[in-house]
Amino acid sequence: MATCQKLWRNIAADDSLWQVWCDSDFLLKQTVAPTGHPQDTWRDAYATWHLHFGRYKSYTKRAIAAWQTIEHWTKAHHPDIYQSLGDPATERQLDDAERLLKVKLPPSLRVIYRLHNGQDLSCDERFPDLMPYDSMFHGLLGGYSFYDHIVCTRLMPIEKAAQATIRLRNRNGHIDYGDCVQLTGSIMTRKHFMLVDEGSQMRVSTCDDDRSWDAAPPGGNDAMLRWLEAFASVLKDQLGCCHLLERMNSFGICLHPAHEPWQRVAVTKGVKVQAASIFVPELSKLRCSYDAEEAFFFSYNVQFSLLPVEEQQASWPADAGPFSPITSVQLQTRHWIIRDQTGEITQDIHGDGVIGRHPILAPGGTPFVYQSCTHQQQPRGSMGGFFKFVEGTTRQPTGPAFDVVCPEFMLEKPQYVF
Repeated sequence: MATCQKLWRNIAADDSLWQVWCDSDFLLKQTVAPTGHPQDTWRDAYATWHLHFGRYKSYTKRAIAAWQTIEHWTKAHHPDIYQSLGDPATERQLDDAERLLKVKLPPSLRVIYRLHNGQDLSCDERFPDLMPYDSMFHGLLGGYSFYDHIVCTRLMPIEKAAQATIRLRNRNGHIDYGDCVQLTGSIMTRKHFMLVDEGSQMRVSTCDDDRSWDAAPPGGNDAMLRWLEAFASVLKDQLGCCHLLERMNSFGICLHPAHEPWQRVAVTKGVKVQAASIFVPELSKLRCSYDAEEAFFFSYNVQFSLLPVEEQQASWPADAGPFSPITSVQLQTRHWIIRDQTGEITQDIHGDGVIGRHPILAPGGTPFVYQSCTHQQQPRGSMGGFFKFVEGTTRQPTGPAFDVVCPEFMLEKPQYVF
């Protein structure tokens, strides 16, 4: 017995083993406490983390991994959003929210807020009134805009989430919000995400007002954590930063995919077209059958650019004759072909320009980006077509007009909705 006790004491004194356990259980790379304060040994660090997070078991490592991905991406691409990530919520703050809402917050939700208490944004200080422009587009969960529809979703601190939930419950409507917890807010729209059924469902509002979509596959009691993990993966693999609303000089996370294969790319005679779409839950109509005209709404993002002269030759069509560098082009018309999930054409649209614009492109110049929307009867389909450009400008053409391919991209309600 004495020999065994001595052996265990020797093992416990080996700080290199505690380093392994710190990494295995908490993904720790430094001897720091959850507050960021340095610890003397790996054993001390493990003890501190276990004291704060031991109750959350396997959820802890998953939540840490998701938040680390989000932290690294926002720090590199959008420092303002990174700086807005809140300090850890205390157990008391979470207990207070439970008492106010009369619900039990699942461990998988609590551990998320124990790492970051949502976002600390000045716009939340005036919610639900009009918000100042300095932070209204700094929502961690990103957004999109088309016409007068503007979305940028932020993760609220647990105190603000509790207040928003009370307002939601007091709203008139047919749905019972008694067991829900609203976790997000969005500017200029009633889009919000909420956790229901003791954490087994993550839901997002629709234009029906008394209905909501699944934002994550139901099951278990970790819907919010699975949803955050999925968002971290999308953030890392698919998204880029762009101006959501250039007219307001705002800068935020655009939810339209910015990388292949989620974004589709084609080049014709040096004109590059990049296109992608996302599902718009708040304008979709859950109560409608697939026979309804506007059951599923999608926003799409299209970017035009003219390649530098030295890169144009590689995309020059074989039937376009000898290569001749293009120094400018102007968009004239658009032709969209929209298909349902069977491949049947449901819409064949011809129009002048895009969103009332006829952009002129220069080699290697600033791309022209626009967002618009479409709808269809089914949760899956596709969209593609052609844009007619003219060399030079419409008023002063220097060459013939030609069709530029817009590659077919998917219109699809995803498994996880953001």
